[in-house]
Amino acid sequence: NTDTVHYLQFKENITVLKKNKSVTTKKKLFNNLISNEIPKYWIGTKWDFNGVTRIPQKGAIACGYFITNILDDLGFKIKRIYYAQQVSSTMIKELCDLKSIKRYSKIDPLEQYIKSRSKNEVYIVGLDFHTGFIVREEENIYFLHSNYINNKGVVKELINNSEALNNSKSFMIGSLSSNDALIENW
Repeated sequence: NTDTVHYLQFKENITVLKKNKSVTTKKKLFNNLISNEIPKYWIGTKWDFNGVTRIPQKGAIACGYFITNILDDLGFKIKRIYYAQQVSSTMIKELCDLKSIKRYSKIDPLEQYIKSRSKNEVYIVGLDFHTGFIVREEENIYFLHSNYINNKGVVKELINNSEALNNSKSFMIGSLSSNDALIENW
């Protein structure tokens, strides 16, 4: 499959792209990869509660594995399987900038928080029983996740259009982009 070859090549190229770059440049690269490049490969990959695929469009992927597989594929040295199997707060506390971690019981304050921070930032968000990336691209805020609702699979949707986000009663969010140590060691 050419897409598989392209994805493998894409992963190899990341090592070259991030080599000898400043933290600021790495942050921009990371944000672009999560927001724009990863969706090109992964959108449409099937969801399954037990999904663990490492290859976009083949097999199925659960929400936690989607996050940890992506971070691992991008070259982050993380406990991929462990984090994927834990409640999302474990992953958020371990990987995100601790000062950026917030909890909300409604989506509106979550959205206001994201809008109060830097544009082009990548977050992990934990919901009642779900997790995914939130990416802010200029004025638009997207939820990138392996969607369990109607087995949609991997989608990138505006947060206001996300049934998973809007039906949640709890939100925990943390910024990956502002974790300088994580990005610097990437």
